[in-house]
Amino acid sequence: MKTHFMKSGLTGIAILLLAGCASMTQAPTTAPSATVRIREWSAAYYGSAAAGKGTLYYNGQRHHFTISGLGAGGMGAQKISATGKVYNLNNLSQFSGTYHGISRGLTLIEGKMHAKLTNQNGVVMYLAAETEGLALLHGSAGV
Repeated sequence: MKTHFMKSGLTGIAILLLAGCASMTQAPTTAPSATVRIREWSAAYYGSAAAGKGTLYYNGQRHHFTISGLGAGGMGAQKISATGKVYNLNNLSQFSGTYHGISRGLTLIEGKMHAKLTNQNGVVMYLAAETEGLALLHGSAGV
């Protein structure tokens, strides 16, 4: 009985946390400066680590980049395939840097994730992703 109550409580908390971040990870309706496609692998157990690669589509050209990062929050491991919109990018040099932000998602074999990431130059990425693995993600990250 006690175990069932604790599982129900943890499930309820996870649902509330995911719902609470929904509006924070939605892109504006204005036209983006660029778009991005990312493939990333991450693992988490209280802390998290991620590595991957991506392509930025800016001014009609493709620019490839690599990803590595650490974060807090979450549990599990997953492969992430994301696409997104980039805002406040006035020149290519502004894209580089460390991105911080919030993300939310649940992966049970396959799932979805949403994230809003901002770097020190004010560039903002809104990502929507398909995920594979087993993970609960809700927390902050630096990539």
